[in-house]
Amino acid sequence: MDEISPFFRKQIQPGGTHLALRLRGRVRYTIPRDAAAQQACWKFFHPGRLELPLRAMAQMPRLFGAVSCAEADKLASIREAVGNKAGLSCCRSGAPGPWSKDTILLLGKNTAEPLYIVKAGVGEAANRLLQNEANWLRSLSVQTSLVEHIPQLIAHRSGDDFSFVAELPLSGQLDFNFGELHLAFLRKFQAHDRRTKRLEESRLYQNLRSRLKFLNGLVPAAWSSRLDAGMCRIEQSFSGQTLFVAAHNDFTPWNIRVKQGVARVFDWEYADYEQLPLFDPLHFVLMPMALRRESQTKMIQKMRQTLQMCQQGLESESYYAAEEQSLAYLINLCTLYLWADHGQCTLHPTLLSYAQLIDYTLRNS
Repeated sequence: MDEISPFFRKQIQPGGTHLALRLRGRVRYTIPRDAAAQQACWKFFHPGRLELPLRAMAQMPRLFGAVSCAEADKLASIREAVGNKAGLSCCRSGAPGPWSKDTILLLGKNTAEPLYIVKAGVGEAANRLLQNEANWLRSLSVQTSLVEHIPQLIAHRSGDDFSFVAELPLSGQLDFNFGELHLAFLRKFQAHDRRTKRLEESRLYQNLRSRLKFLNGLVPAAWSSRLDAGMCRIEQSFSGQTLFVAAHNDFTPWNIRVKQGVARVFDWEYADYEQLPLFDPLHFVLMPMALRRESQTKMIQKMRQTLQMCQQGLESESYYAAEEQSLAYLINLCTLYLWADHGQCTLHPTLLSYAQLIDYTLRNS
């Protein structure tokens, strides 16, 4: 193994405090040797079907090629920033790419309970995302109606060489069913910032146009035609004054915990102003289906059901040009994925599923 997290260093001799677990070609987790801390890691991170092979690697590290390692200086800097209450650390490695970040769980010194959750990365792109998250948490922390819905920011460091955001972890249950608790949060959150302006003046439109200009000549002809037709339809549909709201922009079941009737939302890296009101609800239901490679028919049915729920559960002025908002959501996410990977990731499950939905919407709206 020649690649481990930048927050750990490989130990030449056995006996390091941690094990780096490599699966399917890359390191997935870096965990302590301590058994109780390992249990806390699996419980907190929910690795799903990977849990059994990861547990086996931790139990028999030499057999499965796990590498002995210890915390590096960057993690020591994080510990200094959050204080001296933290004990053992666990780390989930981010997916490869310019936006890659590791998620570090710091446990209590005398317990195996989660104490702090830290997202950390190296490079300009990761720094921008973490800076955005810190800014949003600071902004929302003074909004009385939203405080119970967001994590508390503990520490933040900005820098292209090394950046991180440390927060208190949010406890609660995963809930994959979009319902009233999620709508209740969105009503409050969208009320945080509502503004009416022309589409061409919005951050959403400026981002879309910037990405499309960048992608010109980089994507296959089918994608180029699809995106151009979609943008043309969007511009025609929102030719006048349009209502824009704040959006989380990664509003998925795995970024939410439900506790005592409250949806508690984390991972604010992609949040932005001047987005369309239906973006977050559609993302919640469609993204998991796309990753599971659900059929186009099922995704269309779920999209329609979600739009009906939004018509009943959001502010009436938020539910306008619903099909066109849906198209804008699909185009927005696809251009983000394509832009991030220079047009090279056209076979990603989300892009394959969303391409079908875009084509369907263009044909039938």
